[in-house]
Amino acid sequence: MNPQVRHSAAVHESDGKFEGVDGLHLYYRAWETPVPVAGLIVVHGLSDHSARFAHLGRRMASNQINVYAFDLRGHGVSEGRRGHATRFDHFLQDLERFRREVESITSRAMPLFILGHSMGGLIVLRYIEEYDTGLRGAILSSPWLATGPSIPRWKILGAGLLNKLLPALPIDAGIDPEYISHDPGVVAQYREDPLVHRKITPRLFMEASAAMGLVLHRSDRISMPLLFLLAGDDQIVDTRKSEAFARSLVPRADVTIRVLPDYYHEVLNDFGGAQALSEVRSWINGRS
Repeated sequence: MNPQVRHSAAVHESDGKFEGVDGLHLYYRAWETPVPVAGLIVVHGLSDHSARFAHLGRRMASNQINVYAFDLRGHGVSEGRRGHATRFDHFLQDLERFRREVESITSRAMPLFILGHSMGGLIVLRYIEEYDTGLRGAILSSPWLATGPSIPRWKILGAGLLNKLLPALPIDAGIDPEYISHDPGVVAQYREDPLVHRKITPRLFMEASAAMGLVLHRSDRISMPLLFLLAGDDQIVDTRKSEAFARSLVPRADVTIRVLPDYYHEVLNDFGGAQALSEVRSWINGRS
């Protein structure tokens, strides 16, 4: 990493780049406090980017929890075709490289947690199923385990055909900004953000769909503590599927499930995000 540092009160903000698989340069941001009690890696969702988690970074760092968020390949300031990945496993491999980089610049004695939002939640679940991470726990914010409402079968068949013919063709991801938050300011900023591309390619769609199946089939590999933050009125992912999956893990893992009534997809940005942010902070503090 080659960070550039900025200071805001007791929170130190920095950014830089690291190398992902295939030699892509991936961008990251960090929010740190001089005396942290824990660290949190953040993995954003489809079409999103790390800067949209700045409020989380500043809030957590002001409560002695360092935050490290990177732009996925094909997203934000990172390199790569927008909304595309030839293999879903590349996200996992990039995340493993980023975790190791974070560990190299922090104290190994500091408890390290991870938060994944939407597609980032899917990435995090697959990651902790496949890697021996040493993480203390994972937070899943509206994880993309199924799309809501259900995708018509003809669209799935069409995506399968395009995956063979034009796998990297950018198509509309179908994310309606009106359903990310009840806050009109958050919605307006999302619409106007030049780094929010709202695209997905047939290859990434098929790879993500396969990853959803693998999460279910390999869930017996999950043993670390989990916090699920689910939106009670999510119109983008299927909260019922996520809650059912979370409850299936309860017999063998420390699982906390919070369904936030009336919340839209971005629980950290809805109704001011106060309740969700408080849940994150309290849960980490209780396991640090």
